[in-house]
Amino acid sequence: MTTPPRRDFPLRRCGVPREDHDHDLRKGRPAPDTVNASAPDLWGWPEKSVAAGDVLTPGDDARDHVVHFVRLDRDGLMTRRLLIFTTDRRAPIRRTIFELLDQLHVRGSGWPLVADAAETALSDPDPSVRRTAATLLVHTAGPGRALAALDTLTDPAVRIALVNAIPWHRHPRHQATVERLRSDTVPAIRLLANCAAPGVDDTVIRADLDAAVADLTALGKASAGELWAHALTGSDRDEACYTRVRRLTGSAETPEVRLEGVRMAAIAIRFWRAAPVRLTPALTALLRENPSPVRSAALRTLTASMTASRLAAEDLAALLDDPELGAPAAVALGGIGDHRAMPHLVQQMLAGGTQPGLLAAFRTLARAGADPADPVAAARHLLATTPDSDAPELPMRVLAAFGPAAAPALPELLAKLTGAVNDTPDLTWHVLGRIGPAAVAAVPHLRDHGALFALVQMTSDRAPVDQHLAGLPEALRRGRLAAVLLTWLADHGGLTVRQHRQLRSLFGTPGPASVDVAAALWRHEGPAAAADLLAVLSEHLADDLLGPKVLEVFAAMGPHARPILGRLDEFITRRHRAGFNVGGPDAELHADETLLAAMLAARERIAG
Repeated sequence: MTTPPRRDFPLRRCGVPREDHDHDLRKGRPAPDTVNASAPDLWGWPEKSVAAGDVLTPGDDARDHVVHFVRLDRDGLMTRRLLIFTTDRRAPIRRTIFELLDQLHVRGSGWPLVADAAETALSDPDPSVRRTAATLLVHTAGPGRALAALDTLTDPAVRIALVNAIPWHRHPRHQATVERLRSDTVPAIRLLANCAAPGVDDTVIRADLDAAVADLTALGKASAGELWAHALTGSDRDEACYTRVRRLTGSAETPEVRLEGVRMAAIAIRFWRAAPVRLTPALTALLRENPSPVRSAALRTLTASMTASRLAAEDLAALLDDPELGAPAAVALGGIGDHRAMPHLVQQMLAGGTQPGLLAAFRTLARAGADPADPVAAARHLLATTPDSDAPELPMRVLAAFGPAAAPALPELLAKLTGAVNDTPDLTWHVLGRIGPAAVAAVPHLRDHGALFALVQMTSDRAPVDQHLAGLPEALRRGRLAAVLLTWLADHGGLTVRQHRQLRSLFGTPGPASVDVAAALWRHEGPAAAADLLAVLSEHLADDLLGPKVLEVFAAMGPHARPILGRLDEFITRRHRAGFNVGGPDAELHADETLLAAMLAARERIAG
C-alpha cells in the first residue's frame, strides 16, 4: 500500500488533525474519515488545485494526495469528487479533470465509473474536452465500447480521437474495422487506419497527409508524421522512411508538411542506427534557412543524437551566436567534445542557464582537454556572489569536472565550507577531493567533518582508509564508500590480505556492487581474475548504467577479455537501437549511442 507524502498541505487544510495524520501515515493509510463529500468546506483544496491546473504538475502536493486517495480506492470519495468537475460550467476545469483522470487510469484495467463520465462528455461543447474524453473512454472501457460510439457519432474530432486511441495492433480481431476505416470520409481517420493496417501504403498515406496534419496535431499525441514513421519502423522499412523524410522536408512542401518530415526523421533516428548518417544532410539543409518552426525542429532532432551532432558540427558551430538556436547548438557541440562550444557554455552558466545537457557538455569538454580557465573563473564568480553558504550546483559540478585544474577556486570553496550552517557540505567535499593535493589547505576542515575519501584524495595517506576498512566486517555485502576506498587502495600501494577478502566479498554480491569493485579486482589479481570477471560482468554488458563501467574493465583486461568479443560484435552490428527504458526517447537514444561508442572503444583495445 502506498504511503502518502509527509506534507502539511493539503490534509491540514482539510481539517485532519496533524497527530492523526502522522499516525495514519505510519500505518500506510489516510487519516480517519474526516474528509467526506458532505463537508464541502473541507474539499476546497481539490477545486483550487484543479482550477489552477496544479493537479497536472508532477510533484505538486495536491496532485500527490489525489493520486494517493484514488489509488487507495479508485471508486471512492476522491474519485467521485473529481467526477463532479467533469460537468463544471468552465471548459478549462473540464479539460483539466479529464486529462487528470486519463493520467490516473491503470493501463489494461477497466474503470466503469470514469468511462461513463467520459462517454457522456463525448458531446461536450468544447472540442478539446471531447477529444480527451474520447481517449479516456478507450483507456477505461476498452475498444468495444469505443467502436460502438464510433459507429453512432458524426463529430470528426471525437471519431479521430477514438480511432487514434485504440491500440489496433493489440486487437487483430478488429482488422475488418480498420479496413473499413481506410475509406472513411475523414482524411485523418483514413491516415490513422492506413498506418494501423498491415502493409503500409505510403502513397495513400501521403495523399491524406496535408488534410490530416491539423486534426492530428490538435490531439496533442503523436503527429501525422510520427504515426507514419511508427508504421514504417513497425515494418522495418528504413529505406522507405529515409526517402519520405527527404521528400517531405523539401522546399516544395508546405511548412506543415515539412515539419512532419522532420518529426519522421526524429522517429527514424531513435529506431535505426544508420538513420543519423542517412538523414543528417537533409536536416542540416534546414538549418541554413530563415528562422521557422521547421528549422527549430531540425535542430532539436540533430542535437538529440551525438552521431548526428558530429556530422553536423560545422552547421551547429555556425549557429552559436543565433539568439534562438545558439544555446542548444552549443550544448550539442560541447556534448561531442568540440572546444568551440566552451565560451558559449560559460555564458550560459553565468546567465543561470538551464539548457538540458549543459553540465554533461562541460564534463565532456573537460575529458576532451578543453582549457579550464574560463569555466573555472565563471564558477568562482558564481560562488563568490552567492550569499551565505549556498553552493549553486552547476558551478560546483563544473569545478569537479575539471579536477586539479579547479584549484584556483580554493578560496571560494573554503568560504562555502566554513560558512556552512546546519548543512553537510557534501558537494564541497567532493569538489575538494577532485582537486586533490592542491586543496591541502582544506584538510583541517574536512577532518572536522570526517570527509574520509576527500581527505585521502588530498593527502594520499592510506592510514585512515586502513583504519576505516578494519572497522568493517570481512563479509561485505554493500557499501559504496567501501568499494571506492578499496579501489583507491588498489591504485595506491595495494590491498592487505583482509582487504582483498573484503573486495572479493563485494564482488560476490549480485548487482552494482560487483561492478563497482571489478576494476580493483583486476588490478589486484590480474589475469587470475579474468574468468571470474568475464562470468560476472557479462550479465551487465548491455545495461545502460553499468555497461560503460563494465567495458572499461574489459578494455583494461585487453586480450584476456577476448571471449567477450562475440557479445560485443552482436551489439555493435545491430541495425536497431537497444531500446532502453530510461526516461524518454531522447534519453534512450543517448544511452544506445553512449554504450555503442564504449563497446567500439573497448573492442579496439581488446582485439589489439
